[in-house]
Amino acid sequence: MKPFEEIIEKFQAFLERNNDQAYKKLKIFFDDQKNRFYQNKIIELKNKNISEQDAIIKARQGWVSVIGRSLESIIEILISDFCAKNDLKITNDKTLKTKNLTPELDIVKRVALINFGEYAVLPDADILIYKLNNAIPKILAILSIKNSFRERYTETPYWKLKLLESDLTKHIKVFMITPDNDDEISFATNIKKSRIVMENELDGIYLMKEKFDSGKKIKGIEYLLNDLEKLI
Repeated sequence: MKPFEEIIEKFQAFLERNNDQAYKKLKIFFDDQKNRFYQNKIIELKNKNISEQDAIIKARQGWVSVIGRSLESIIEILISDFCAKNDLKITNDKTLKTKNLTPELDIVKRVALINFGEYAVLPDADILIYKLNNAIPKILAILSIKNSFRERYTETPYWKLKLLESDLTKHIKVFMITPDNDDEISFATNIKKSRIVMENELDGIYLMKEKFDSGKKIKGIEYLLNDLEKLI
């Protein structure tokens, strides 16, 4: 079992204990998982004759990938029943970049592409939600899922602006979902550039935490499904 799969298995148990509040207590959950991951990974690397300092660095780098994939899976758990109930489908940019796509996913890819003259690229899409209209896929929303931002807060707004440039993609909503562990966008006091940019350019920002300053587009994660329902 891969590390992120073990974490998701533990999250299922965490979810059963905490119900919907589990999505607001992710910091508690992930702090525990991070410590376990570091301990196990460092021991594993040291057993391969890697120095302790290098093992710590490699464990830190490995955790970035693991928590990213884990967060995506946690959001898939959150929206899975809603999507099934409303005949919505889910994919992501990693899948759409693979070869031998089904005819359905091939169309999804084509209608998501952003043109740059002689080139066309897919926007970043951790989760892409679409529905079928007479067997033709229509993309409703792209969910961007980030644990933290640092200087990367312009990435998702950039793709939103590019989608707006075409009549074929301008209807696609772009939502950010994050626990915002570094408080880059959580508070309006001494407001940071990242909050200003994302709140103005994105269609919605959903925080997976208990304490934050809500705003016109900044809400708790419990509002995500309500806003997705408005797109149907």
